[in-house]
Amino acid sequence: MVIAEAKEVLDNLDEYSNVQEEKDALQDAYDTAVAVYENEEATQDEVAEATLNLNAALAVMRRVPSRDALAELVNEMSNKDLSKYTSASAAAFRTALQEANAGLANPNLTEEKAKALIEGLETAEENLKTVSKGSGSGSSSTSNRRPTASTSGEGTAVAVSNGASAVAKAASVVSDTTINFTMKRGSAYCFKMTVVNGSNLTPSFTVGNGNVLKTQFVAKVGNDYYYRVYATGTPGQSTGVYTTLPGQNAVKHCTVTIG
Repeated sequence: MVIAEAKEVLDNLDEYSNVQEEKDALQDAYDTAVAVYENEEATQDEVAEATLNLNAALAVMRRVPSRDALAELVNEMSNKDLSKYTSASAAAFRTALQEANAGLANPNLTEEKAKALIEGLETAEENLKTVSKGSGSGSSSTSNRRPTASTSGEGTAVAVSNGASAVAKAASVVSDTTINFTMKRGSAYCFKMTVVNGSNLTPSFTVGNGNVLKTQFVAKVGNDYYYRVYATGTPGQSTGVYTTLPGQNAVKHCTVTIG
């Protein structure tokens, strides 16, 4: 799947605004991935590494803002199911989608405006927040509160039954990075999140401020999930990095600052 996606991009490189070095890096990663794919003796580690590298090279590719690119994004986002997100974040997403549709209807849409609409809609999608499963009638809503931070980087679930609470050994997410660090604006970093005691669970990966870091799912290898973040904020800004397992609270793993 990744090879096919990369091939499509390589066949239309003139539609991308990236510098030549980034285009060359994509070609190199593609050639390596094809070689691994065609090697019947390739190991799983080699396949995983080739997939990660090709995904990383693809992630930095940026289409030249245009009406067609905006139309493609609007078409993709129009089918998004918003029922599982908070009303506030869903409303913001709908507003961004409406503005993008209005831009498409404008015959005088400029490249600069198309770019702004694309960025606005992508940011609204990144900022969608899932509804807390623990909130119901009679309980206070936590949808507008900041996710609870865990200093250890691992979450522990608390099971409550008949008014008595007991700490149960539950699934958790272990990050390969738990120390706060600084990223240069425009750079990227890949997190490895390992699910423990929950091989059938998929973690949700989010950041506290989508204007500081842009996130992307890269790959899944066994119980390891790889997510890449891109430093899009301005120097001095910072945000937390969180994962959430189904039925659990969000867990903070570290803070990233734009340098």
